[in-house]
Amino acid sequence: MDSENLNEWLDLWEKKKAPWHLDFVHEAIEKHAEILMTSPKAKNKIFVPLCGKTVDMKYLADLGNEIVGLEASETAVKDFFTEHDIEYTTEDVPSVKGKLFRSNDQKIKIYCCDLFLFSADIESGFSGIWDRGSYEAMEPKHRDECARVMKTLVYPGIGYLLEMPDRELDKGPPFCVPVDVVESNFGPGCKVVKLLEVTKTPPDFLAIVKAVNVFRLHFQ
Repeated sequence: MDSENLNEWLDLWEKKKAPWHLDFVHEAIEKHAEILMTSPKAKNKIFVPLCGKTVDMKYLADLGNEIVGLEASETAVKDFFTEHDIEYTTEDVPSVKGKLFRSNDQKIKIYCCDLFLFSADIESGFSGIWDRGSYEAMEPKHRDECARVMKTLVYPGIGYLLEMPDRELDKGPPFCVPVDVVESNFGPGCKVVKLLEVTKTPPDFLAIVKAVNVFRLHFQ
């Protein structure tokens, strides 16, 4: 993420302006959490890129999963732990030029760093990825780099759920990315299938999009 976009993102969190944030569990997670929990190679370890302070992480952790979030805003990360009354520790992670926030019960870890510095060299063995905020937030020029990071984490059979708004292609963020472009971006073997249309969306968010859909990415 370039410095201009990153600074804008950090500023929004500092000013407590996050119209995309849900204070309830996303309906895709309520209905289809099992997709993220078990795969042929792993189980109960879920990655949430650009997680903000989503309550989905607490919900999924309470189902018995290990949660690994990633967020650039330290404010958002601290807010997550504070609002859920979760005790945590912090440590520096030089490899991502950031910090790791870890709950004392070891169920939730959140890397506070630039997404583009993350890869399977940092964390791997995920049974699922819940991408509600990273790919759709990327400027077109950064989409390949976002997909490159994700492709280090995926393998055949992993549960990958991707939220995508339906709106004009030249508007964003969040950006609408056609299914064929997503498939091309993630490379051969990726098939994108619509899972559901979201019915519970923040009013401010719905005011700028036609609809919001969640897709499942299949990798062969």
